[in-house]
Amino acid sequence: MPHDVESLLDMLRELIEDSFTLPLGSDKCVLDKDKAMGLIDEIAGSLPEELRKATSIVSQRNEMMAKAKSEAESIVKSAEERSRRLVSEEEVLASARRKAQDIENQTKNKTRELRMATNEYVEDLLKRTEEAVNTALNEVRRSRQEFRNTAKR
Repeated sequence: MPHDVESLLDMLRELIEDSFTLPLGSDKCVLDKDKAMGLIDEIAGSLPEELRKATSIVSQRNEMMAKAKSEAESIVKSAEERSRRLVSEEEVLASARRKAQDIENQTKNKTRELRMATNEYVEDLLKRTEEAVNTALNEVRRSRQEFRNTAKR
């Protein structure tokens, strides 16, 4: 049954807390090496999942940006085509250009807003994912060091 990194760390913590304590020191204990190593291996196996999630977020962001760019290009192209059809009179042509410029400016502004919102969203998700991965990795390193220290005694 797959577990997330946090639950695996909790299981490792419980294994350490429930282990037999040596008589001459409450900070030294005897662990089931196979269980501890199994949990460490599961934690290491779970880390790539967190990285896949981060990659998926970046991919979604890139798709959103491509879609926004495509929509902007389509709107600009549509505005340009419309302005070419309205060539009959100078006043109508000038009005069409103003409208096309307004649409283009609105599109650029909307694209900029979408890009900023997307970047903030992705940055936040990547930051939280990075923090979770770093926390898990630090916990694994600390647990391994404690295990090594315990095994040396």
